[in-house]
Order: sequence, then C-alpha cells, then structure tokens
Amino acid sequence: MKEIQSNDIMHIGFLKMEPFAGSSEGMRFRMSKVTYTEPDTELLQKIEAGEAAYPVDKKTGETIMNPTKDRYTLGVWVWPEPYSFDFTPDEYKTFREFVFSEDGVMEGLAWLNEEKQAKDWAEAALSWTDWKTMAGQADAGV
Repeated sequence: MKEIQSNDIMHIGFLKMEPFAGSSEGMRFRMSKVTYTEPDTELLQKIEAGEAAYPVDKKTGETIMNPTKDRYTLGVWVWPEPYSFDFTPDEYKTFREFVFSEDGVMEGLAWLNEEKQAKDWAEAALSWTDWKTMAGQADAGV
C-alpha cells in the first residue's frame, strides 16, 4: 500500500484559508482549520484587575461584556470512498484533531497513513446501494 506523502497534501498556509480533501486507494480524507470560540479569560482577568477595559464593538459602539477569542486546531477526517465529505454520514467518518501548525499537518499526515494501514479501504467502500439507503433514511428523518 502506497503511503500518502507530504507533497500529496497542502501546507498550513493553504489550510488557513481553505479545507483540503483527497483520496488514496479507497480512503478519502479531509484536513481543515477548526475554530472554537471561547471566553477570553485572560482579558477578563485583566479587566477585573483594572489593567484593561471592556472591548467595544467597532460597528455598533456597544461594550462587549462577554469578550471571546478564537482558538484553532487542525481537524483531520477519514472515510471510505466514493462520496464526498458532505454526502457521507458522520458515522462513517473518523476524526482527529492536531495543533494548527505545520508540525500538526505532519502529525495529521502520519495519522492518515496509520488509518490507511489499519483497514482494507477498498472493502469498506460504500456502494450506490448504500448511498440510496442513506439518502432514503435522511429523507425519512432517520
């Protein structure tokens, strides 16, 4: 089985802007920036200590009483072919998160190759019949 190489995936500069999807021998994969919005506890501590003021919304001029900040991770998913990420039910996908950095991309690549070796992806591939069944369940609200 051929390993996925670093030149088969996108670097962190691309992933800052767009998700990347690919496939290899029956396994599909996706790498994407995942954003978590969390309370800005550091700023709140500074406000409580009198070292900072509450931020102001630039558009409305209103004080932001619950300031937040974004935290990013690298999400990596694998699933069996042939369907795209959006058309494959979540129960068929496996997900891991890594640090959002070039090192995280390399760790994600190593994990992709581990997952690729872990099963026979050609055997796990979904068929047209599987897709019709999944689509029917979605239409029925199952």
